[in-house]
Formats: sequence, structure tokens, C-alpha cells
Amino acid sequence: MKKPSKIITLSAAVALAFSLAGQDFASAAAFKDLDNVQDKDKIIALHDSGLIKGITAEQFAPNKTVTQAESVQFFVTALGLNLDFIRFVKEPQATDYYKHSNDSAWYAKALIIAAVNGLDLPADLNPNEKMTHEAFTHQLVHAIEIAGKLPLINPIVQEFKDQDQVKVEYSGSIQRALNYGVVSLDQDGKFQPKKEISRAEAAIEMSNALHYLKTHSGQPGSENLAITAEQAVELIKKAAGNTKLQIKIDAEADVTRESFTYLLIHTLQAEGKLPMLNIVLKEIKDNDQIDIQYQGAIQTALALKIAELDAEGNFHPKNGVTLADATAMIERVQKLHK
Repeated sequence: MKKPSKIITLSAAVALAFSLAGQDFASAAAFKDLDNVQDKDKIIALHDSGLIKGITAEQFAPNKTVTQAESVQFFVTALGLNLDFIRFVKEPQATDYYKHSNDSAWYAKALIIAAVNGLDLPADLNPNEKMTHEAFTHQLVHAIEIAGKLPLINPIVQEFKDQDQVKVEYSGSIQRALNYGVVSLDQDGKFQPKKEISRAEAAIEMSNALHYLKTHSGQPGSENLAITAEQAVELIKKAAGNTKLQIKIDAEADVTRESFTYLLIHTLQAEGKLPMLNIVLKEIKDNDQIDIQYQGAIQTALALKIAELDAEGNFHPKNGVTLADATAMIERVQKLHK
């Protein structure tokens, strides 16, 4: 008799935390000011996945203009940029890079991360400056090209009615944004470059940019991109040694380090692929950032040396798990059985 393939599912709570797009956008009713916003589902998805910070569930304020500081924080959070790859002799300050910033402000660390990661920000950056459509789009395009290590392209030039109003230095990145599908022209064929960009417009552009990155992750440099849910499933099947294993997760799920580790350990345990052991809890400096339902799996992964902490003892649970990181975990699992 053929043994039926197992189906590994996430609990309702875990599935909600693991999902980028979510099912039916359950939090939609909580927002009181998105009813008339086009593509509001994209905004809700970003909020539910933790990529939109500093707002309440009731009021998104979709028409509020985005500032430069908010833009930088958005880029850093959504693209999972950090300082993990570098060690400083002296801790940098935001004013080391942008003299008009404030070293004690809420946005200071984001500015440092952006500068070290090479984001194309103005040298005379003013954190309180209101962002125009062209400036935000220019910076966003450069951010995804750096984060995703996207190859340079010769975009198909798309003419638009107010093209003469675009700053010359922004024209190339705006053409690439149109080619990437990050932005589109309005019904009158205009880009409206000088218009101040709203929270809703910025969130929709970011959603489109993340979609482009996910669908173009098979190119050189993709090992530093956050993997998709489909890639996560295939890697976990490989670790379990069962290509017929069915793992049900949302196809649009945002794969973080904590959710990937949970699903990997949960699957291996269900398949009987992990040894029994008494776990000695390991101190994790950012343990308070780990969702409680993931903590046991992460401690198991650390005990078995499937996962690792960084040099400072942090796990970085909310960061997107990269292909390089996920592959390293799978290789460590395979070593357990040699």
C-alpha cells in the first residue's frame, strides 16, 4: 500500500505571522481611511507583514506626505538592509554621513544603514524634507537595484506628457521604474514628478518593487535576496529528503529568519528527521523581537547548530532569510545525517 504523503501545515496564528499578502486581508476592517484608496490591499499586506511602521491599525493617513526620513526608514525595513556585514572600529553617527541629520533622532540608525549600504541619497539630505514623486521613485529604484544586485538594463524608453519636468539626474531611474512596473503613468499619461508623494502612493510603489525583486531572484546576486515562499518550500523538502512532501503556506508569504526556521524545524520533527535532545536555552540578545510561537524552534535550531547567531549574539528574526542563509541551514541539516 502506498504511504500517503504528509501535509505540514501552519497553525492559524503562525500562518498569519508568516504571510505577506495574507488571506482575505483580515485587518482591512481595522483601517478607517483606506476605503477610497486604489490598491489598498497592497498597503494592508505591507502593514500586516510589519514593513510599514509608526501608524495605528485604524488610521493609515494615506494622503499624508512622506518625508525623507520616513522614506529611508521604509527602504531599510522593507528591503531588510542592515550592518551585519561590517564591523566598525568606531560606531558611526548619522551626522558622519548627513550633516543636517540628528544623531539621537528615531531615523538616525536607518540613515547610517542606508549610507553604508550605498543607497543613492542626497549629500545635503534634510530628514524633514517632503518627498516628491520623482525623488522617492529615484531613491527606491536605486535601493532595490542595490539590495537585489539587479543587473543594469537598457530600459525601453516610455514617453510621457510631463517628461520635460523631470530632473535630468532622475530620468534614467524613472524609466527603469516604469520598465520594472514599480510605477505607472496616470490616466492622462503623466508622471507628475513634482507632486509630493503620499503614504499610499509610496506604499504601493514599494509593494510593486518587492514583487519585482521576488520575480527576478534567479539572477546573479540572488543569494542576497530574501527567498520566496516557493523557494522556502523546495529547500525544506530537500532538507527532509522528501520531494513529495506537501507544505501548505501562502504563496505570497514573506519569509523571515524566524518563520523559515520554525517551518524547517517543524517539518523535520514531523518527518522524524531530528534527534531527541535536552535543549539548553541559548541567550539571544534580540529574543524579545522573536514571536513566541517561533522561540522553541529557534532554540532547537541553535542547539543542533542548524542556525547561528551573529557576532553580537543576535538572531535578527524579522529579517528576510536570504538564499545563502537558507541554503547554509539546509546543508547543516544534511550534515546531521552523515
